[in-house]
Amino acid sequence: MKMMTRNSAITTLLRTAVLTVILSTLAVAPVLEAAPGSQKTGVVDVGKILNQMPETKKAENILKATGTQWEKGLDKLKKEFQAAAAGYEKQKSSLAKAARDKKEKELNLKYQNLQKYQMEKFGPGGALDKKKAELFAPIRQKILAAVKAVAAKEGFSVIIDKQAMVYSDSSADITAKVISKLK
Repeated sequence: MKMMTRNSAITTLLRTAVLTVILSTLAVAPVLEAAPGSQKTGVVDVGKILNQMPETKKAENILKATGTQWEKGLDKLKKEFQAAAAGYEKQKSSLAKAARDKKEKELNLKYQNLQKYQMEKFGPGGALDKKKAELFAPIRQKILAAVKAVAAKEGFSVIIDKQAMVYSDSSADITAKVISKLK
């Protein structure tokens, strides 16, 4: 996978994850419990808010730099494995069975270390995911606080992300107010 593609995928994954967490933390339960007609529902475009926050850009840059650094480590391990495998293939026919077995075990260990590193850094729940959660937690909290403040001020009991709705009157959109609150 090319690095640019991985960075784009990381950025998309980051934004999707932040949107998902924010949506899940917003008050969805009151929608189910409240009596019909007793609530005022608002809409917010979390993606637009994220795009305008300098903290998001900073977090994405840190995450990309970290991912790039770990990608270089992964590339180094891949090159070492490939070089060892190529060396083994050249001498394979001239080695005794015991020496071949030893070299194959060494190659297998190198390959396992390569896979382990890749999973630890880039796999689900790996270091990159943990770094993302660490970087975006304060941003999530800041957005949620601003949404709550605007919702309380405007008298909304439920706020839904624009991505999750089918229709809304534009008067219910509080995105601009949340962005103002964050500045």
